[in-house]
Amino acid sequence: MRIIHCVSSLQVGGAEKCVKNLVTRQKDKGLDVSVLSFGNKDDAFQHSIETKNVDVINVNGNIILRLLKLLIVLIKYSSIHIHSPAVIKAFAPIFPILLFKNVIYTIHGEVEPPIGFLRGSHKIASIYLNKIFAVSEPIKTGIYKRYGWHPSNVEVIKNGVEVADAPLRVGRNNKLNLCTVSRLVSLKNIEQLIENYADKKVCEFSHLHIYGNGPELEKLTTLTERLAMSPFVTFHGAVLDEYIIYDDKDVLLINSTTEGLPMSLLEAMARGIPALSTNVGDIGAVIDSGENGYVYDRDDMNTWFTHLKHLNENRKALKEMGEKAFSFIINNYSIDSVSALYETYYS
Repeated sequence: MRIIHCVSSLQVGGAEKCVKNLVTRQKDKGLDVSVLSFGNKDDAFQHSIETKNVDVINVNGNIILRLLKLLIVLIKYSSIHIHSPAVIKAFAPIFPILLFKNVIYTIHGEVEPPIGFLRGSHKIASIYLNKIFAVSEPIKTGIYKRYGWHPSNVEVIKNGVEVADAPLRVGRNNKLNLCTVSRLVSLKNIEQLIENYADKKVCEFSHLHIYGNGPELEKLTTLTERLAMSPFVTFHGAVLDEYIIYDDKDVLLINSTTEGLPMSLLEAMARGIPALSTNVGDIGAVIDSGENGYVYDRDDMNTWFTHLKHLNENRKALKEMGEKAFSFIINNYSIDSVSALYETYYS
């Protein structure tokens, strides 16, 4: 059994991090696993995957060279695991070879890129796909609208994360260390987060750490300077080491306008860090508000502040909330159990 995971790139993103976690665990278990990427060799996750002795095959060049390389590569593998709609599009011209392979497809996001003929390539894919997965129920229910596939043909397998040996000791410092971990794009709504962090004087009892890069970076740093929040807000850029990101953090903040199920949420909870998040996507199925974290409605920043203030003033409750978050991830989102589920579909 030879398995190849196929992605559009290995830049920082939820699907890419899921692939990194899967191939790492599968390699540790002795499986013959590789990655095919249409991205560049310097993509953020490529080096970290290669350090695990997992081969990453980059497919670049003009369309003829790409298709030729795809044929040469894919013929060597028995199971082909696709993680991106862009890969489905790229595979359309060579779909006959896929009819003789075990091909599974995991849909990671609720929002697809605006490619006009994406739906057509997915119609072709329905001929050769052996199994289709979604990482959340909202993604599963939206598949008919997007591709015309009936949800009954789709199974939900949640994203998996590495779980720490024990939960971190949150709330130990005088000031809370808050963090947000995401690509800096408009739908993450970090601008609103910074504005309310300043307006509600959250800086009096906390420091905000922002991890990630993206097109909004310059606007966000300028906003932080204009609001005189620079001493209280630190932009760390793209940091891949999760131990560095979550070390000494107390609360994860997610203020997105739309989400599937953010990997940062699972990663933080897997270390005993509770999250305060907008109630979008599948987040409400993970956060039991008031138990292992808090959710609030989009734009309801008064409730957001009330929850933050409560966590600051009740450190024992913060610690207990983190412990419940940790237990929930162990029982539901461990990469060991997620990988084992996928392995039953490989051949």
